[in-house]
Amino acid sequence: MKYFTALFLIAGLFLLPVSVTAHTTTLLPYIDKDGRKMVRIIHFHPATGSDLMGIRLGVEDSKDLKGLASIFLIHENQEKNLDAVAVPDYYTVRGERKETYSIPIDKKSGFFKPGDYIIVVKHKAHWKKHQGLYIQKVAKFYINYYGVMSDWPNRVLNKMPEIIPLVQPCNVNAGTLFRAEVVNEAGRRIPHAEINIEYLNYASGETELDTTATGLVNEDIAESTIFTDGSGSFSFIPPRKGLWTFTLMDGDNHKTIQGKELEFDSSISILVK
Repeated sequence: MKYFTALFLIAGLFLLPVSVTAHTTTLLPYIDKDGRKMVRIIHFHPATGSDLMGIRLGVEDSKDLKGLASIFLIHENQEKNLDAVAVPDYYTVRGERKETYSIPIDKKSGFFKPGDYIIVVKHKAHWKKHQGLYIQKVAKFYINYYGVMSDWPNRVLNKMPEIIPLVQPCNVNAGTLFRAEVVNEAGRRIPHAEINIEYLNYASGETELDTTATGLVNEDIAESTIFTDGSGSFSFIPPRKGLWTFTLMDGDNHKTIQGKELEFDSSISILVK
C-alpha cells in the first residue's frame, strides 16, 4: 500500500510566514496497537500542536465540539459513506483530550481493490461570531493500493472548491516536485488563490501527540501562505518527510447563509515520504 504524498517550496509564487487562526482538519495515517492500518481525523493547529477541538458526526457546535456532516471515500468514481465504520475515539494534544475519529483501512471499510482511495471529511457550516461569517470545511486524504491509477487526477468534490493534484500524489518524496490546481465549486481554476500550509511538527502517538521533542515551530516552513499563479496552479517541493496539510482559503465560493457570508475552506493532508 502507498499513502498519499505532498507539496512545498514554490516556483515563481509567493511564500510568506503567517499566523493561521482557523483550525485545520488533518487526516493522519497510523498503525494501532493491534497492527491495523488506520487514518485519524484531528481538528487543531498542526504547526504548533495546539488548540485541539472535538469533532462528532451530527452534533450541533459548542465551545469545544464541532459538528461533522459526513465522512466518505471515493474509489473508481463511486462514493461510499464511512459514517458507520468510522470509530469514535479520543486524542490528547498538550493535555487536552477531545473527541476524534479513526477510520480502519481494511476490506470492511471498502479498501481492497487496486487503485486510488480518497477519504473525505465534510464539516457542517458553523458561525464565527468574531469574524461575522459562516465557515464550512472539507478535507481529503489519498491512499493507493498496488500502484494502480484510478481517481487521483479527477475532481471528486461535487459543487465544492477543491485542490486537485496534477502529478501522482502517492509517489512524491521530500525534495521532489508536486503540482496541483485549485478550482471553485463550478470547477473553474482560481488564479491568485490563497493556500495555507501547515506541517505537523510533532510525533503522533496512537492516543497522544508527542510535543516534548523539538519540532519546526521556529522555522517559516512550519506555517506559511502561498498563492496560485494566474492559471490557478501551484508547484511545491516538500523539504522533508511528514504530514503536510494544504488549505484553499474560501475557494471563490460567493455563497451566503441567512444573508451572511459563507467561507468554504478545502484542504488536503499529504504524507510525504
